Amino acid sequence: MGSEFTVVIVGKPNSGKSTLFNRIVGKREAITHSTPGVTRDTIEEIVSWSGSRFKIIDTGGFCFSRGNYLNEEITRRVLDCSRAADLIIFLVDGLTGLTGEDQSLFKNIRRMHDKIVCAVNKIDNEKSRLNISEFYSLGVEKLFPVSAIQGVGIGDLLDEVVSRLPSSRPPVKEKRKSLNIAIIGKPNVGKSSILNRLIGDQRNIVAETPGTTRDSINLHMKYHGKDVVIVDTAGIKKKYKKERGLEGLTTMKSLRSAENADVVLAVIDASRYRITRQDMRVISIGHKSRKGMVILFNKWDLVDTGEFSFGDFKKIVYDSLPFVTYAPMLTVSAESGKRLGRIIPLCFRIQEERTKRIPTPVLNNELQRITAQNPPSFYRGGTGKIFYGTQIDIEPPTFKLFVNNSSYFPRSYRRYINNQLRKVFTFEGTAVRLLFVSREH
Repeated sequence: MGSEFTVVIVGKPNSGKSTLFNRIVGKREAITHSTPGVTRDTIEEIVSWSGSRFKIIDTGGFCFSRGNYLNEEITRRVLDCSRAADLIIFLVDGLTGLTGEDQSLFKNIRRMHDKIVCAVNKIDNEKSRLNISEFYSLGVEKLFPVSAIQGVGIGDLLDEVVSRLPSSRPPVKEKRKSLNIAIIGKPNVGKSSILNRLIGDQRNIVAETPGTTRDSINLHMKYHGKDVVIVDTAGIKKKYKKERGLEGLTTMKSLRSAENADVVLAVIDASRYRITRQDMRVISIGHKSRKGMVILFNKWDLVDTGEFSFGDFKKIVYDSLPFVTYAPMLTVSAESGKRLGRIIPLCFRIQEERTKRIPTPVLNNELQRITAQNPPSFYRGGTGKIFYGTQIDIEPPTFKLFVNNSSYFPRSYRRYINNQLRKVFTFEGTAVRLLFVSREH
């Protein structure tokens, strides 16, 4: 789990773990919903409190039914995560009172009693506070009444957490900016399997059932000493804009993960020998987010290349989406691990391209050469002229071009300039923004 102190939140389904996690983190990172068991995988974030830094982990709701693979996987991971953590926040529901499920879960972690902090959630007023005494029957010495929704009692709980963290470990250095990679795609294209291969550990639940991953899962890792956060997202549904309730919520969270990433991995299931309109939408999401992007054709080990080659896939994508020709493509297999080792180095290289700065004199020399090679044509009542340009931003590289009239530059000519700049400055894997600004007369 890295060098940070780790604190894990465990509890029965619908006890409010994700709400508490969001309250501690200070942002809506985990999905909260009235449906029990929404959180299936672990979600982790680094937080600070009273000068101490630690990793907080939200786990899936502990499942009590047997004979279900998914439930047993969730249960196993909750217990594994608890054993590996420095401290456990055992969360119970003050509205339902002490239940058999609470007692069963506590029995499973009782041997870790020296690192358990028991918090009673949904205690919103003094009257409800009077009803928490029954939880002392678990054998805990102290209870911490909280309301994760209202923020009541969270400070006292965190004071207890940091006071109980081990002091033998050296203080954590200031966190460096990590490379954030989001994996997006339709349901069941192999996103979680790719992530598990990348981190070399079965940290996310993988099953043949489409939509196993409901939330966007942040996993932290080191790559040659560099910090990497990989985000596994829920499958993006066909009609996500019209979806309501939990399905619409999880899809919108996937879109937000792409917007917050540095590099987006758009995954397509190549074994189906076709690229659907929904696959195209997924790729478009990566492009519209203005992030770095890599297109992955997964399950390549199942493809008969004599029937459908990499060139065939590439042509379909580029013919349909000519504006994403900057995005490198890889044929991979999460099953065999084929070419997955290229992904993270490629993402670091793309991030370097996203932060590249071009000196203004160099840029203008190239703009003069580009326009001399192919001058703008007459369009909408005039002929365009570029006076000069300058780079105004990075991530993505953004250029402001001062022109006589921006309406004189059709989309085709703007794309020509973009492509020509790429030939000189590369900008591999990243979108490039060109802003045409009419000079005031």
